[in-house]
Parts: sequence; structure tokens; C-alpha cells
Amino acid sequence: MRAFLVLAIEATRDALRRRFALALAALLALSLLWVDTCTDVSPELALDGQQLDPALLAGFVAPMVFSLMALAVLWGAGVLASDHLARPIAEGSAALWLARPVSRAAWGGARVAGALVVALAAGAVLLGGTALLLAHRHGVALAPAAVAWAATALGAVVVAALAAAASLAIGRTAVLLAVAVGVPLQFFANALGIALGLVGADASLPGALAVLDRFGPPLGTTVFAATAAWNPHVDAGWVLVPAFGRLALWAGLATAILLGACRRVEVGR
Repeated sequence: MRAFLVLAIEATRDALRRRFALALAALLALSLLWVDTCTDVSPELALDGQQLDPALLAGFVAPMVFSLMALAVLWGAGVLASDHLARPIAEGSAALWLARPVSRAAWGGARVAGALVVALAAGAVLLGGTALLLAHRHGVALAPAAVAWAATALGAVVVAALAAAASLAIGRTAVLLAVAVGVPLQFFANALGIALGLVGADASLPGALAVLDRFGPPLGTTVFAATAAWNPHVDAGWVLVPAFGRLALWAGLATAILLGACRRVEVGR
């Protein structure tokens, strides 16, 4: 365990020294500015001369804004992990660590853990700031934000582990493309699926989106189900617990895939 912590700390330092960390910091600043603009909406809006219910307005604005920020955190975790494992193997520095009594699985898991520490620290600032702005300006409760943050952190484990494992088999460009396309696609497939389920619509998702929503990791389902508590006309509690269970299973599966890939990868000496 001590060796894992030492490796994880070094991996975190390495992640902070990379250009991706600077890009993540820039994304964090821009996202908070965007959230500040989006949440600065007057609660006394009117439509056709009728004043909108502030609680109803918050119930639509808050989940949408928070969920988009959660998506940014998931994307950041995938980007940071996209070559945090493959790069030291390609450069040869991995052999220096593995020359010590350290297993490949422990080293690989620590590398991904380091990337996750940086991504989740940035995510805590982003989602925490978003939740505080929403609570201050729209009066929403903070408890759903905490649940959604936990769902985002678990989803980040899935994304980072799969991205790191894929980086051992394909190039960084391909992994970045997969993260850039796959994570938002999965997230929005889940969002559309839960939206149709909550309104009780007879319509169903198209084939590919239906497969992603049903069998893929519920990255969006958990976040939307948690933040739906901000809408007084929506009850998504029945979705949240099963979705969390599925996401936990995916986190375990992704971790197992990562550790298995680490054990099989060739490390030059």
C-alpha cells in the first residue's frame, strides 16, 4: 500500500507538470465564467405576460448547467489519462519504476490514480462553484449536487481507466478522439433515455443510442437523476439507485480491464 501511495503521488506530480493540466485549468476558469453568466438569470422572468415560477425555472436551468459541468469533468479525466500510462512506457521511464519490487498492476493503477486526483480536484472546484452559484441565485439545495458529484467521480474512474487501458493498444490521437466523441455521446444517450423515461413518452431512442443507454456506463443517468431533485415536478429517485449500481459495476469492470492490460503490456528495459 505504501508503494502504491508513493507511486500515486509521483503520478500526480507528473500530471500537474503536463500541458494537459494547464489546459484543464483554462477549461476550469472558462467553465466557471460560463456558469456565472448562465446562472445570472432573473428569477422574475415572464412568458406571455405570465410570471414564471422561480422554482420551476431553477428546476430546468440548474440540472442542465450542473450536468454540462459534470460532462466537462468526465472529459478532463479521460484526456489526462489518455497517455499518462502509455507515455512513460514509450519513453522508457516505466522500466525504472518496475525495476523495484513493484508490480505492473500497482504501477499502472497508481499512474491512473494520479491523473484522477488532478481531474477530480479540478472537478471539485468546478462543480462546487457551480452548486454554490445555483444555491445562491436559484435557491436549490446542495444535497443533490453532492450526490451528482459522487456520481461524476465514479464516472471519471470509468472513463479514465478505459482511456488508459486503450492507450496501451492504440495511439494517443485515437484515444483522444474516442474520449472526445464517446464520452459526450454516452452522456447524452443516457440523458435522452432518462428524459423519455421521466415524461413517460412512448417514443424510444434510435438503435445505437438505445444500446448505449441500456448497456453502456450510465454516466449521464446518475447525474441527471440526482439533479432532477431540483425540479419540483420530477421524481427520479427510482432511477438513481439502480443507475449508481450499474455505474459501480462499470467502475469495477473498467479497473479490471486496466489492471489486466497493465499485466500484459511489454515494458522495454
